[in-house]
Order: sequence, then structure tokens, then C-alpha cells
Amino acid sequence: MIKVTRLNGEELYLSIFQIESMESIPETKIKMMNGYYFLVKDSADSVLEQIKAFVQSCVVYGDQRNV
Repeated sequence: MIKVTRLNGEELYLSIFQIESMESIPETKIKMMNGYYFLVKDSADSVLEQIKAFVQSCVVYGDQRNV
């Protein structure tokens, strides 16, 4: 999950697997698979960075195992 901030300052956690699309209008509009959308203060780039970090934390590359 990633953490974003709504326009009113409320923190919200979203599942990256439910995000359908994002658009900058100038705030970021995150559309979910169920049709709902959220307007957030976070830039689309910062949301993408959080998604990349989450995915990298879930994937083991080569011999990088925690034993």
C-alpha cells in the first residue's frame, strides 16, 4: 500500500493493485479499478516512486535473500 494525502490533509492508504490510472489536473487524480477516484496533494511522480519502492521491497533479485 502507498500513503497519499487528500486535499483536505487527510492521509489515505491505497492498494497499488487497485489503481487504474493517474492524471495531473494540477492536483493528482487517482482513479481506482472500482470507478472511485481520489484527488491528492502528492504529485504523480511521487506516487510512482512509492509504487516502485513497494514493488522493489516485494521482489527478490538474484542472491539478495534475507536469510
